Amino acid sequence: MKKVLMLAGTLALFSFAADRFISMRIAEPTVNYHWNNLNSIKAIADQSNLPHSQVKFIIASIDSLQKDMARTARLDSMVAAPAPAAAPAKKK
Repeated sequence: MKKVLMLAGTLALFSFAADRFISMRIAEPTVNYHWNNLNSIKAIADQSNLPHSQVKFIIASIDSLQKDMARTARLDSMVAAPAPAAAPAKKK
């Protein structure tokens, strides 16, 4: 009986594991700037004197990041309104 309860408890604990998601709002020009920087870093690493295994690791890491960015990116067509410069003064 103890083994059955232990197994059921273990399964219950594993079933509650969940991922956390982080959403960030970044302007398109900023994303393009960082995307181009990542491509430049890959090109520099490819032409460097680093050992082949290190270059492969760097390029694979950047490719993985870019794939995740491309897969999860969503275009928000709404333009955020700028914040007011100062709050209007109250009339007494």
